[in-house]
Amino acid sequence: MGASKQLLKDIAKLKMHKFREVQNKFVVEGDKLVQEAILTIPDNILQIFITPESKINSFVFENFPVFEISVAELDKISTQRTPQHSLAIIDCKFQSNEIGTNRLIIACDNIQDPGNFGTIIRTADWFGINSIVASKNTVDVFNQKVIQASMGSIFRVHVEYVDLKSWLVNSKRRILGAFLDGNSIFDYKVQSDSVIVIGNEGKGISPEITDLIQDKITIPAIGKAESLNAAVATGILVAELTKTYSHG
Repeated sequence: MGASKQLLKDIAKLKMHKFREVQNKFVVEGDKLVQEAILTIPDNILQIFITPESKINSFVFENFPVFEISVAELDKISTQRTPQHSLAIIDCKFQSNEIGTNRLIIACDNIQDPGNFGTIIRTADWFGINSIVASKNTVDVFNQKVIQASMGSIFRVHVEYVDLKSWLVNSKRRILGAFLDGNSIFDYKVQSDSVIVIGNEGKGISPEITDLIQDKITIPAIGKAESLNAAVATGILVAELTKTYSHG
C-alpha cells in the first residue's frame, strides 16, 4: 500500500531528537539494517517503507505493515544523501531491558561523535558485552549516524542513559578509566567485575567522574601520535580486559 503525505511528514520528523523522544520511535535505513531488525527485534518493528529498488525479498514482509513509496518520497524522509531503498520505523522500547551482568561494562562519559558511539556499540557486541551505560550528555543512541556506525549492533547491545556519577558510586564494580598518564593496560590484571569509563573525544573523562576512578589505565604509545580515537581506544582496552574472562 502507498503512504499518505501526512504519514511521510510524521516519519520525517523522526530525524529530530525531540520527536523521537516524544513518539518513542526511531528510524533505521537501508536493506542491511532493515533485514537485521527483522531478524533481531521483529516485535518492535512498526512500519516498513520500501522503493521498487529494494533488494529485500518480499516474503520477509509478511508480518509487517509495508508501504511502497517512490525514490523521491524516500528522499524526503531519509537522513542520507543517497537513500538506500528501504526504511523501518522501530519502537524504542526494545532498549528497555535491564543492564546486564557481564563482568565488564562500558561507560561513556559525554561521547559526542555519533560515529564513535556507534563504533563503541559495535565493539561491545563483538566482545559479547551486552550493556553500555552513558552519561545523559552523550549523543543520542537513536541518532541515524550512531545506528549506521553500529552496523546492527544497536539491536543487541542495551544502552542505558544514567546520572553517571551516581550510577558508578552505586555499581559495586571496580571503576577503570582511560587516561594518557595511566598504567599500561598490557600489565593490568582484572580483579573483579569492572566498568571501563571512556571519556569525551576532546576533554577526556570529566572531573567529577575522574574523582571516582580507582584504576587509571592507558595504551602505551610507541609512535608519535598525540592520541587515539575514542572508539579505537575502546577496542584495544576491551580486547585486553576480556583476555582473562568470558562473558556469560
